[in-house]
Amino acid sequence: MIDPASCLSAELGPMGPRVGELVRECRGIWEAAPADPPPLGKRFTGRETRAVERELSTFVGRVTERANGKQGPASPSDPDKLEETIAALRPSGQRLLDLMELPLGSIYDERFVDSTRRFLAAARAFDPGLGLDSVYQALRNVWIMNTLQLEMGLEVEHTDAVFGYSMVYPYLDNLLDDNATPVHEKLATLAKLRAWLEGKPEEPGDTREEKLRALVAMVERRFPRAGHPGVYRSMLAIFNAQIRSLLQQRAKPNEEGPASAGDNILAVSFEKGGTSVLADGYLVAGRLDPDQERFCFGFGAFLQLADDLQDVEEDARRGHMTVFSRAASRGEALDLSLFKFLWFIAAVLERNPGRGRPGDAALRAVMLRACTLMALESAGKCRGRFSRRALRLCQASFPARFSYLRKLRLKIDGRFLDGRPTIAEADPVLAAFLSLSSRALVLD
Repeated sequence: MIDPASCLSAELGPMGPRVGELVRECRGIWEAAPADPPPLGKRFTGRETRAVERELSTFVGRVTERANGKQGPASPSDPDKLEETIAALRPSGQRLLDLMELPLGSIYDERFVDSTRRFLAAARAFDPGLGLDSVYQALRNVWIMNTLQLEMGLEVEHTDAVFGYSMVYPYLDNLLDDNATPVHEKLATLAKLRAWLEGKPEEPGDTREEKLRALVAMVERRFPRAGHPGVYRSMLAIFNAQIRSLLQQRAKPNEEGPASAGDNILAVSFEKGGTSVLADGYLVAGRLDPDQERFCFGFGAFLQLADDLQDVEEDARRGHMTVFSRAASRGEALDLSLFKFLWFIAAVLERNPGRGRPGDAALRAVMLRACTLMALESAGKCRGRFSRRALRLCQASFPARFSYLRKLRLKIDGRFLDGRPTIAEADPVLAAFLSLSSRALVLD
């Protein structure tokens, strides 16, 4: 049987030490973050909260009606129906964003909508049988890459590299999550993917491996290896980070001392998230300067922490250690971790190398606002993990009551007949929100 550690690539070149440096920088920002709560934005009045809740109920009701009605759900397999659904739901979605004071429409314009359409068409042509969940998983990364294109002053567009890299996620994750596939087969596929990323020949052994090889080839068409070593080294960096994350989750709790465990857990999260968006950056620009590397890595690090915060209850149950689930499993309140996370986001955005370009301040403000709302909503979902003081602070700056959202989720659970689509399926403008905050407002 192949040892997972043997799948690690040794061909990162200077990217290896660079990733280590970026992890240390992120840890330094985290450690320097104050313990006090940061500014949480607008405090909503009771009247404003009721208006948001009415609009959200209307919006979700229309989504569920279209999902369960005679017209059937919008899906990537039916572009006409998807366009019809977008047009029908856009006014309500925009009113909701206005009430929340989240001006996504001023940043995420028709270019993002067009990129989404092109990606869905390409995914349908590449693999008509790919499930909607998998398409959405890849689309989340497309939106992050489109955001980086905007931040770097590049054309916001669909490219082979954007498609190829984003589509690797669902195929690889579906493989790792497939309990029917023996571990040795999973590791063999990982070894082949590493070889393809390194530019070495390996014959695909099944349909999944053929798809993975084809996706790497799309990247190669966009960025020839000879002139773009950073592209492939960054992809190997996220590959290694994913392997290390798997090894961490397999490790027994007593294999590390308490002091080193927390540091290692945080480092793994920073590396996994940071290298993911670092690769995104290379795959949209081809080359990055040190400041762009620093911003992309930090952006990915806080998106990973956003995922970890959203998943804290599930991770704690499964014994998957993150900075949040580790504190939860020890019975500690998550107030400090939440506040440090919010300060961390603000510090990363302040290092944005695009500062000074037209629209850059607006983009950073939207990103900070979106991620702050996501974090506050996460606290409301896991209210038993926070102090009353922290929950009061979070509730005051969130546009809907946490109790209302809990009831709304229960209603949603019983109203979708054939699975539960996310709000992102309804409108690409709302979908862009998820590119910043991972899964905020999907009510899962």
